[in-house]
Amino acid sequence: MPLSAGIFGSDSQNETRTNNSEDENETEPIPLPIQSFLWRQTNPFLGSKINKLQDASCVTFERVIVQNILHGLSPSLSEAISSISRWNLVRASFPHIIQCSATLLTERAGEEESLAMSSSLVKILYILHWLLIDANVECILF
Repeated sequence: MPLSAGIFGSDSQNETRTNNSEDENETEPIPLPIQSFLWRQTNPFLGSKINKLQDASCVTFERVIVQNILHGLSPSLSEAISSISRWNLVRASFPHIIQCSATLLTERAGEEESLAMSSSLVKILYILHWLLIDANVECILF
């Protein structure tokens, strides 16, 4: 129960129903094809150097997570993504985006500040910004 409910008072039955439906959405399992997809996209960031696979992963993350474009994905992955809410896909991708961001920012820390940021870093920071600021509104409206 939220703390504000105790302060302001509320109808506990309505609140219980709302909390139960929220809990059900939070515990919805993420299908294996989506989990595999997220790990495949994160894998290039586990190495020590920025490479073209990282650029490709950033583009794929943007297309699938931010733009919700499923064209070009395997049928099983497209079906799995369609089977869950977009918000759950965004929530499942969040730790992967954080890992990728951390890797790229760590690489950036070793570079001169006057150098331009890599395209991977710019794109992953855009994705992270979208996840933190805009995703909630977009996922609820659509």
